[in-house]
Amino acid sequence: MAFMQRVSKCNPLAEFQPSWERYVDRALLVALFVLMGLGFVVMVSASVAVAQKTYGNPYYFLNRQAVFLLVGLVIAVGVYNIRTVFWQNLGAKLLPVIILLLVLVLIPGVGKEVNGSYRWFSFGGFSLQVSEMAKLSMIIYMSGYLARHGKRLSQSESWQPLVIPLVILVVIDALLMLEPDFGSTMVITATAVALLFLGGVRFSRIALLVAAVIALAIPLVMMGYRGARILAYLDPWANASGKAYQTVHALMAVGDGGWFGAGLGGSVQKLFYLPEAHNDFVFAVLAEEFGFIGIVITLLLFAWIVQRAFVIGFNADKAKLHFAAYIAYGIGFWIGFQSLFHMGVNLALLPPKGLTLPLISYGGSSVLVTLMAMAFLMRVHRDTQIALFGFSPKELEKQKKRKISVRKKSVKKGSILKRKPKRRRAVTRKPTGKKVNVR
Repeated sequence: MAFMQRVSKCNPLAEFQPSWERYVDRALLVALFVLMGLGFVVMVSASVAVAQKTYGNPYYFLNRQAVFLLVGLVIAVGVYNIRTVFWQNLGAKLLPVIILLLVLVLIPGVGKEVNGSYRWFSFGGFSLQVSEMAKLSMIIYMSGYLARHGKRLSQSESWQPLVIPLVILVVIDALLMLEPDFGSTMVITATAVALLFLGGVRFSRIALLVAAVIALAIPLVMMGYRGARILAYLDPWANASGKAYQTVHALMAVGDGGWFGAGLGGSVQKLFYLPEAHNDFVFAVLAEEFGFIGIVITLLLFAWIVQRAFVIGFNADKAKLHFAAYIAYGIGFWIGFQSLFHMGVNLALLPPKGLTLPLISYGGSSVLVTLMAMAFLMRVHRDTQIALFGFSPKELEKQKKRKISVRKKSVKKGSILKRKPKRRRAVTRKPTGKKVNVR
């Protein structure tokens, strides 16, 4: 209590802040649950017809997505209760595991092949997409590296401090392109470059990196089926029945939505016209059923989550929690880039890529990793509030009781260890008449 009084004198704002708000970002939590509810409704509406035809059960995807959300919330609570220092120490050790998984998923028979891509591990009817785990792992690693070497990155005249993160980024990107997963490659690369810029790397070097990425991406994009998609994207209506089929029907869905949409369940394009309507093109279904108003609301929800991520990161920076700040910034960049890329594809602003819309598209891996990321944001917010304002009176009382109980246990244990064994009395044997001391 005395500590809290000292904190209150130093910072008057501590007196006006509710104790529970030190541990939970209310604005982020509300936006998160609204987005989860909206996403669940839209995904179910987009998947009913496909589920009935493919599995004979219209609620197949509903049941699975509900399980993913519940499991994701449980995992998120567990992540929230882990200190950020643990992840800071684990970052460099976690990355080799992710790289190994990215290699294993490419092996036929080990990785699951879907539509010519090896991106998943299959476990008893459920699939795990390694690229989703790679996004969060890369953010954790980059945050740790920037926290350790930020001064060298900003002040060094040589490129040496940049070599290690760039090599790791190239390795991960190369493995993702072999799957192939061009969408995740672009998200991870954009997030890593943005973090390097926030870490103090000079703008001229960032510009060179961006130019190099574009120069490498152009030939890779124009190879094979991706090149055909790009050419079809440039003139979609001329290829409406070919490579631009998805783009054209996505545009038709958005156009049919108008201002207020056709209403929940009123989408026509989801009825086997638009492939992957519950996944890669779920935003087009949302636009058709909820119209321009639905598009604006969805954009505002994602913008609010990204804004909260940057505010949490900024406050962590003020509290000198640099690793936690980079984690928050990285998650903000990741969610922002991925949602914009997904919407851009659905609005024909970008060529088609296989990217989910966080918390809206169907997919267990995406839901689990995104909820883990939200738990990271909540944990960073909690640690920052404690660093700025101190513990609440209830938390101080809990800590005091915990210390007293630990002290009692240690004292009790020490007294047991220090207790000397009793000496036995001398035993006299009658036949010999000698005394033998047995100790």
